[in-house]
Amino acid sequence: MANLAALLEREASAEVETILSEARQRASEIVAKAEEDAKALTAQRERLSQTQSEAARVRARSAAQLEASSLRLRAQHGVVEGVFEAAHAELRSLLKDDKRYTPMLSTLLDEAVEALGGKDNVAAVSVNPADEKRAKEAAKKYGLDGKVETDAAVEGGVKVKARSNVTVENSLFDRLGAAREELASEVSKLLGTPSGQPSAQPEA
Repeated sequence: MANLAALLEREASAEVETILSEARQRASEIVAKAEEDAKALTAQRERLSQTQSEAARVRARSAAQLEASSLRLRAQHGVVEGVFEAAHAELRSLLKDDKRYTPMLSTLLDEAVEALGGKDNVAAVSVNPADEKRAKEAAKKYGLDGKVETDAAVEGGVKVKARSNVTVENSLFDRLGAAREELASEVSKLLGTPSGQPSAQPEA
């Protein structure tokens, strides 16, 4: 059990990392455009305020800065949502590719079994019904093929239950989800906006 935390904190699989790498590149391009638009908006408002009174200039500048900030926040939300929608679609496509997905499912099972301290501690292995055949084949090396069960709630990985009732769920979608906060933080830094704020939601 000592390795449980370390195993669950591992970086995403090579497949997920590749998807995220491509997504980050697209995100950087979108962010750069949003930042350019925000700066142009601020400059335009400042030019328009040059002939106004000092008080009016201050109000115009503040309004421009608020609008630019709103633009950045909407861009942040849009980038993160777009990236993860694309990544989810890619993973769902991957699940249908037997040649690529089968060895990955086996690796996910290996990690979960190791996290629980070995095959002797495993009480049950749950997988999506579509993965039952693959999982039983992967579980044979541990003599656990008879303990493979189906659970429609498990997708893109395995849920392994120990005799002690501790459960480890190890899936590609969980790993992708874990990377969401990190990506949102990266986008926030690029845009110069604080991450994790409710105001990052786009306005209706």
